Amino acid sequence: MDLTKILEELGLNKKEAAIYLATLELGEASALNITKKAGIQRTYFYDLSERLIVLGLLRQIKKGKKRFFAALEPDKLLDLEEKKLESLKEALPQLKSLFNTKGQKSKIFYYEGIEGIRQIINDSLSFKSEVLFFETPQIVALDQQRLLKEYIKKRIALGIKVRVIGEMSTEILNMKTRDKDELRETRILPKNIFSSDVEIGIYGNRIYIVNFKDEFGFIVEDSQITKTLKMIFEIVWASGKIIEKI
Repeated sequence: MDLTKILEELGLNKKEAAIYLATLELGEASALNITKKAGIQRTYFYDLSERLIVLGLLRQIKKGKKRFFAALEPDKLLDLEEKKLESLKEALPQLKSLFNTKGQKSKIFYYEGIEGIRQIINDSLSFKSEVLFFETPQIVALDQQRLLKEYIKKRIALGIKVRVIGEMSTEILNMKTRDKDELRETRILPKNIFSSDVEIGIYGNRIYIVNFKDEFGFIVEDSQITKTLKMIFEIVWASGKIIEKI
């Protein structure tokens, strides 16, 4: 494993990574010994070490007139990444508000096979907002059922709620009994009004359509299409044809 490369991916440059790795190995050491071990010129050391100290990866120890340095435990690297992630999460709403969707072309992404279906349905978790479904009972293969169970666990862990419209069927009725535990609200239509062999997911500025029988599907990224399908969903959701009691 290339530790220098990993540290570079975490935001350190090559010289900073070399100093940190050398200090980890040496323990408490002088600048001279660290630079010899790291293979860098001593003149660079103090500027580089100052940044590592600011990042919380290195500490300075004074003993009389001499200065020594010691690396902090590697767990600090994880803390550093978590802080970056938290900063990004805080900035995300502002970044999204700056995102200009005008003039952008619609995007369509096509997928095949069980792994393709996994990518499609997991994409609906990326916005961490409510997902709307026109559901199908045509999910009979065991690997597909396992895939959906994995998806539901991830969704629940993220606290993402869903609303589902499905046809009157044993599969949808069974799903409805688990609504409370699975952060879901399911409404059922008579089969003569609604019956579907595909699943449609509506979320963020995207929709997806999955054909479980033939194991293929696609994601469409288009705000206007998504807006229209959301309106259609809400019209059906409020429909008097919904079976409220089973």
